[in-house]
Amino acid sequence: MKMMKFISLTRRNCLVFLRDRAAVFFSLLATLIVLMLMGVFLGNMNEESVVNLLKEYGGVRDAALDQAHARGLVQYWTLAGILVVNAVTVTMSVIGNRVTDISEGKLASLYSAPVNRSMIALSYVVSAVLIGIFMCVLTLAIALGYILATGGTMLNAGALMKIFLLIVLNVCIFSIIMYLCALFIKSSSAWSGIATVVGTLVGFVGAIYLPMGYLPDGVATALKYIPILHGASLMREACCEQALENTFAGLPAQVMSEYKEYMGIQVKMGENLATPLFQVLFMAGCGILAFIVIIVVQKRKNISDR
Repeated sequence: MKMMKFISLTRRNCLVFLRDRAAVFFSLLATLIVLMLMGVFLGNMNEESVVNLLKEYGGVRDAALDQAHARGLVQYWTLAGILVVNAVTVTMSVIGNRVTDISEGKLASLYSAPVNRSMIALSYVVSAVLIGIFMCVLTLAIALGYILATGGTMLNAGALMKIFLLIVLNVCIFSIIMYLCALFIKSSSAWSGIATVVGTLVGFVGAIYLPMGYLPDGVATALKYIPILHGASLMREACCEQALENTFAGLPAQVMSEYKEYMGIQVKMGENLATPLFQVLFMAGCGILAFIVIIVVQKRKNISDR
């Protein structure tokens, strides 16, 4: 019986979001911004920087092949960033259902129903996870289709599985964090304003608009303690692994290592590179911390509402 109530609440939250075309569009607005920037300016700049690097350290090479490999590398690097942007912006838009329900008095009606409040809270988070995963997988499929249509190579099954698992990880973590933020907002207009700011900043925080090596040292150091950057780094490693091997074949390993650090594919914490295990645990720790704060805040709100 409880499970049926939970499924109904989760389904309701999913449908509320999907029926609002404006909400769907604005949740993907940051993705469209990334695509335009990469298509108009940043993509060519990053591609040429790779080609120049290969010329400098690679000696006599096949220029056409290097250009093709560089294009594929930049495309998959961009795809990784877009997937993480979606994990943040889409989940934030779905969690916005809670803020809308508060402003329209619907949440009070739900609380008056014979349903546990924790179940209502969980339904918001789970709906954000489901929609977030769906939108990210859809974006991945469209992007892969575009890459193949433009002469790129397809990722192997292992890489696709890693990407899917990282999508799930990012979406789950950011759904929890966004729900925590929503606990302090009661106005739809305020939430929309925050969503606009987050949608704009997420590209910079994840070192998507500008590579890590281009940022000032102080800014780059601060970003290393934000889960978005580590989520983007893990996604880039999974998306770009094949492309990196093809592009930097025949070059010293140090060249590829320095490029990965410059582009945020790897993150250096202090004097050492952050391992994938550390990054996963760091993100999980941020999610667990946010979950604990949610429980504390929710309990205080329940007491104050009595």
